[in-house]
Amino acid sequence: LLKLSLMLSELLKLSLILTELLRLSLMLTELLKLSLMLTELLKLSLILTELLKLSLMLTELLKLSLIDTELLKLSLIDTELLKLSLILTELLRLSLMLTELLKLSLMLTELLKLSPIHTELLKLSLVPNKLLKFTLM
Repeated sequence: LLKLSLMLSELLKLSLILTELLRLSLMLTELLKLSLMLTELLKLSLILTELLKLSLMLTELLKLSLIDTELLKLSLIDTELLKLSLILTELLRLSLMLTELLKLSLMLTELLKLSPIHTELLKLSLVPNKLLKFTLM
């Protein structure tokens, strides 16, 4: 009976140890579940990091797009300046033509001033002819 009691005691001890092992196994299972969750969180964190990188790239692309837009605006301004330059060149050409016309107008004015003198000279040149006529008469 004593042996049986000792064996029963040993069995109880073993049963307690087994129970403790089962409890530890359950804890380990919970830890494994938590580890899996942590792994998933890390994966999500990596995905988030990639999304942030993409967001930064998009921001840079938007900045470049804005710069490109500004360059296009400057190009349009440059085109307008070239058009204005062409208009100015044409105006300068017309101004030169006007200057030439004014010079010609001044020459004409001088000629018109000389015209009465020329008329008088012609009259005076007719005087000897008239005198000759009178003398011949």
